[in-house]
Amino acid sequence: MTAGPEESTASRCEPDFGLPPEMLDILLTRLPDTVICVGPDGVIQWVSPNVTRLLGYESHELVGTDASVIYAHARDRRVVLDLVSAGDGEAVRLEFEARRKDGGDLWVVAYGCAIYDTSGAFAGIRGVLRDISENQRMRQTLEHSEDRFRRLSDVTNEAICIHFQGKILDCNRAFEDLFGYRRGDFDTVMAWDVIHADDVPRSKEMVRTQHQKPYEVRGVRKDGSVFPMEIHSKESHLGDLPVRVTCIRDMTEQKKAESSLRLLSQAVEQSPVAVAVVTVSGVVTYVNPAHQAITGLAVEQVVGELFDGLYPGLCKSLLADMWRSLQGGDEWQGELPMSREDGRQAWQRVFASPVSDESGVVTHYLVVIEDITVRKEQERKILHQAMYDGLTDLPNRTLAVDRLAAAIEDARERGEQVGLLFVDLDDFKGINDSLGHEYGDELLIMASERLREAVGDSGFVARFGGDEFLVVLSSCSPALAEATAQRVVVAFAHPFSISRRDLITTASVGVALYPEDGRTPQTLLRNADIAMYQSKQAGRNRFCFFTHRMNEEAESRLRLESELRRAVGTEQLTLHFQPLVHVDSGKVAGVEALLRWHNPELGHVPPDRFIPQAETSGLIVPIGRDVLLQACRAARTWMDAGNPDLMLCVNVSPRQFQEADFVEDVADILRQTGFPAANLEMEITEGLLLRERGDIDGLLHRLHAMGIHLAIDDFGTGYSSLSYLERYPFHTLKIDRSFMVGMLERQERKVLVDTIVAMAAGLGLKVIAEGVETAEQLARLREIGCDLAQGYLFSRPVPAQDVLALLDCRFDGGAVAVVPVHEGLLH
Repeated sequence: MTAGPEESTASRCEPDFGLPPEMLDILLTRLPDTVICVGPDGVIQWVSPNVTRLLGYESHELVGTDASVIYAHARDRRVVLDLVSAGDGEAVRLEFEARRKDGGDLWVVAYGCAIYDTSGAFAGIRGVLRDISENQRMRQTLEHSEDRFRRLSDVTNEAICIHFQGKILDCNRAFEDLFGYRRGDFDTVMAWDVIHADDVPRSKEMVRTQHQKPYEVRGVRKDGSVFPMEIHSKESHLGDLPVRVTCIRDMTEQKKAESSLRLLSQAVEQSPVAVAVVTVSGVVTYVNPAHQAITGLAVEQVVGELFDGLYPGLCKSLLADMWRSLQGGDEWQGELPMSREDGRQAWQRVFASPVSDESGVVTHYLVVIEDITVRKEQERKILHQAMYDGLTDLPNRTLAVDRLAAAIEDARERGEQVGLLFVDLDDFKGINDSLGHEYGDELLIMASERLREAVGDSGFVARFGGDEFLVVLSSCSPALAEATAQRVVVAFAHPFSISRRDLITTASVGVALYPEDGRTPQTLLRNADIAMYQSKQAGRNRFCFFTHRMNEEAESRLRLESELRRAVGTEQLTLHFQPLVHVDSGKVAGVEALLRWHNPELGHVPPDRFIPQAETSGLIVPIGRDVLLQACRAARTWMDAGNPDLMLCVNVSPRQFQEADFVEDVADILRQTGFPAANLEMEITEGLLLRERGDIDGLLHRLHAMGIHLAIDDFGTGYSSLSYLERYPFHTLKIDRSFMVGMLERQERKVLVDTIVAMAAGLGLKVIAEGVETAEQLARLREIGCDLAQGYLFSRPVPAQDVLALLDCRFDGGAVAVVPVHEGLLH
């Protein structure tokens, strides 16, 4: 050590340490640290005797010589002087390479400080020298090892560190990244600081016992986050220094994978679907608990056995297809039937997929089995519901049309015929409306059973909708179709007994044949329907074969209905009125409102042509309401013109009685027009009474309670029953016009008219005779006590504007007796 070349030569001196001699001997002779004093001139003033071991010089050989003699490199002298001077009297540490007396070099560490005299002038340097050559060699070895260590450790993803007694000597980049530290942080960070405090005792114990196998602890990052890690630590040496080399593996992802695997394993074990692992040779190696619940086979019956053995003989082709897909590396799914041990059939949905190892070689197949028996049963029920009628369990319209189309296609290929029967229950609606849907539903069920029995195995029976049924006859002939239709009509001729009540509903049947009457299902259906309509028009309770004339009539009816629909609410529909005349006095007692239709295209349409069509289509309801409204409005004006006792007769259709608010509509019209209920007589046909609807009784009595008079129209033409006259509150009987024809010439008809009049008189009922055209008929009616007469003898139906003139007339034997009227008015 030196102060520099500017230092002056100092006198030799020996420092006084103030220590006992023996202590000085130990410090200056026996210990390895050499004490040296250098003057301000750079000359060695004193050096301890143990310098001999350090530099090979005797102490007296150095005293008085320039300090440069101890430096191996002259540049180091200036470095030392600068560092010591900068210490400002404090000791500084530095290392430099020294030179021995024999010319050899060694590394020393020097601890020195500058001294100053009382005036503050620089007085030299005092210091201690120590041989660190061995440490330097170790350091070089460590640096070389560290270089090799980093080269090797930085290419691995595992964190590696070298530590000695807990002090981290070195680490790789992965270690820094794992814990979030940088290399400079390890001057103050111990190896234990990266381990969770609760796990440090265990780690120390592993180091103490030289544990060689990996173990798990919790790691702690610089940010305080904790994670699982695996430590694998082994004893090693760094030069002569015993160290531990530790590899640390972050277990976070592995723990997640293990957790997922445990969860997956638990899910497989607890899954409600069956899971099986099958080898590439088809042997089952594993099944979960659900497999037994689904298949009914115990684990020992399955594991070690061939998978195909679970499905013996039932679905070989499906299993063969599954193996082809799996062996081709593809997934497969399908539905397999399986016979349970109790004999019941179950359905399983099977999903199979190949399982490959790391190299992509298929080692196993994973098979997932789900019990879909309930679903298949539900699908069957849904399909049944979609294709079958819920009430009668007959095939519905959809299935019937499909079956008809298939039969037509088959017949086309074979050159055969197909028969189609369109069956409609006569008057079913009246029974359903009067007795309720419970009776109606039961009647439909019984009718479907009767229809199946009548058709037998010769045809396919379906419910088309409502009270309509279809019968499809494959490989048919006209004779077979006729025989089947006849059996159906006969079968429905007998009453149906429901809840101790005998109900009569006959069948009207329409028959159409492929290919004569249609080559498509739609055409055949339409034509069979037309034939059925013809059966109804012909009197019901019968069957009719389709003819092309029927088609023309059907098209005519459709056109008529279309035009009638347009006419409702327009001036095309008008009212005419025909007088009701007292037989005795010839005075006009009232008028009957009669509907007329003049169409721009069809001209004058007779009532007997359009009224039935209005009934069938339901148009009679709005038409009937409008007739009652217009008639009451007109009659009110005639009453106000001096005819307070005028009776207004209006026909009411049975279809109108089916409307829930019919009575309320009548009451509303009377309020609107101000027409008295007592002057209104509503005419109904016996057909309404034949329906035996429970609500008819109530409706008629409600009308009667309002003061409205009720009349039976066309009495004697239907199934007349005296019980009606007793049961219902009628005021009037109208003898049908057909009784007037030949009344005077035919004795039996004369007797019938006489009897009706006498019976009505006995019951206190008024009698009106329709269709009176001769004075002789009028005379006879007067003779037997008939009350009123109506017919061309008195007047044809006239427009509303001509009615007042009629009301002032008196007819005597058919001639106007009092008030003259225009000739055209009476004809």
